[in-house]
Amino acid sequence: MPNPAWYSHEICFWHDPGPGSGYVPVGPGIEPLRQFAVDPDLRRSEGLVKASGVMDHFTQVSPVPASDEDLLLVHTPEHIDRVEATSALGAGDAGVYAHVNYHSAHAARLAVGACVQATTAVLEGRFDRAYCLVRPPGHHAEPDRAMALCLYNNVAVAARAAQRRGARRVLILDWDVHHGNGIQRTFYEDPDVLYLSIHQEGLFPPASGLVTETGAGPGAGTTVNVPLPAGSGHEAYLAAITRVVRPAARAFAPDLILVAAGVDASGHDPMGRMMCTSRTFHTMTSMMCDLADELTAGRIVFAHEGGYSAWYQPMLVLGTATAIAGLPEPQDPFLHSLEHLPGQRLRPHQNQVLERLESRHPLLAELTERAP
Repeated sequence: MPNPAWYSHEICFWHDPGPGSGYVPVGPGIEPLRQFAVDPDLRRSEGLVKASGVMDHFTQVSPVPASDEDLLLVHTPEHIDRVEATSALGAGDAGVYAHVNYHSAHAARLAVGACVQATTAVLEGRFDRAYCLVRPPGHHAEPDRAMALCLYNNVAVAARAAQRRGARRVLILDWDVHHGNGIQRTFYEDPDVLYLSIHQEGLFPPASGLVTETGAGPGAGTTVNVPLPAGSGHEAYLAAITRVVRPAARAFAPDLILVAAGVDASGHDPMGRMMCTSRTFHTMTSMMCDLADELTAGRIVFAHEGGYSAWYQPMLVLGTATAIAGLPEPQDPFLHSLEHLPGQRLRPHQNQVLERLESRHPLLAELTERAP
């Protein structure tokens, strides 16, 4: 059985993305509604993992806040100062749609700290797998600005910290429904970090995460975007792992795998239009753990990103957690409402995205040409 760790902190649940509607803060025509991204939903997610007994298979760790030295691996001093100053005011936008409250700067440092410390522990062999249930999320945060609920780029800082500690090559898989523009920007010219993103085509940010974005300079070929059409479900996501992620990972030969494990590609999420279920996330997580066993001596870290369904996010987190713990998929009372829908099958227009990547992406096309 695996030896997994669970990183979370109560203060992460005290961060508040502010009242509004979706990403839009209160303003003309915007009623101050409960945000989709409220963090008590993550507390409920952790509670379900405990109530189900799955948490008994993890070693629980309370992270400490990331240091300036950690944050500066990715972010500019001006960006860090802005997050700290805006949070100290008690409210405000620390970037672009990145609302904070008094606790947000502390929560953001804890989120980064959890990912850095989990990565360090996995590299040192104290654990072979880890899950970080953290808030705020991070994959939209760019080196010089907060963006779309993300203050610091948790996974990007963890990858830089892994390089600092001797990991020569790091693979980052991002299956959040939105494109991780911040992660991509950080590593777009880095040949030692392979960034793969499976996301809904054209959702957010606009015109970000195109199949033609494949890296630049020394990093040419080390960015792989899989922009699946809206309505993609279980089979499309598993096909993306099987036909794109696995061969790319084997060609890249990483020392460590990091997963930006958002759960907002679910069929009940209000911030996306995909069809995934808890079974999808359990299966993808199991596949990535198996790939880590094959390529990295089991070293893999999952970091929670997006997830905005108050009723379904806990079950999706449980599906992810059970797979990390090496357990069968959980009983999901919501599964019947999604699995019978036609979006769970791989459709021709979805398959075209995968075929284009297989035949034209610099990292994958060479493998296709060598195949017998």
